[in-house]
Amino acid sequence: MDMKIMDTVYGFAGHSIVPALALIHSKIADRYVLMFTEELEDNRQMFEQYLEQKQWDGKPPEILLPSIGSVGEFSENYQQIKQVIDVEQKYGLFLQNGAKQLIMALMLQHPDAPRIFLQEPLTLQMYDHLELRSETIVALSPEEVIDARGVKFEDALLEDTTLEFDRRGRVQFTRTVDTLTEFAVSAFVQLISKFGRNGAVYRLVYNHATGRILNTIPPNVECIKEEEE
Repeated sequence: MDMKIMDTVYGFAGHSIVPALALIHSKIADRYVLMFTEELEDNRQMFEQYLEQKQWDGKPPEILLPSIGSVGEFSENYQQIKQVIDVEQKYGLFLQNGAKQLIMALMLQHPDAPRIFLQEPLTLQMYDHLELRSETIVALSPEEVIDARGVKFEDALLEDTTLEFDRRGRVQFTRTVDTLTEFAVSAFVQLISKFGRNGAVYRLVYNHATGRILNTIPPNVECIKEEEE
């Protein structure tokens, strides 16, 4: 059951880019407003650059990326969000991202507004008064996700690396090499800085590696040593 078109959907951007991309590609609204806190300003700029060069099939949606300052006092966050929302429109709330305090401040703007969540994998569900009303599956590619973070598949950063979605809808980077090098580890450190520690899955597959190199691998990277034949 497909979602009905709304005028606007309001939500927050998070460290992972996938929820925001799923939302703006869902065609459930004519307009999307994704709010960024000051801590995510670099991500906002990357997303803005992505949207400027994005080629849409058909009429593109209107997408706004306002900044709302840092997560601070509840009353202050509430007022910042209130200034963003246009109460004259029919709108829904995308509650996938954001600190609990921000989510609560957003919900209190209009407690009866439809609430939208991203379920795994890449399925948007809309609830009205806690009852599931509609859902839609979003078509999204891993290449689209990395493009939104300013990374191209042909970049040296992704040398010997394959991309796919894991069962949760996160991009999975798998780099396969014979000998693990400082460059390979450094590339994954850069990927983590762009996509977040928990915003993607990182896997290094290798035959040979020194203890010194292994000690430099971030703890959220899965290391797989292939068995020698």
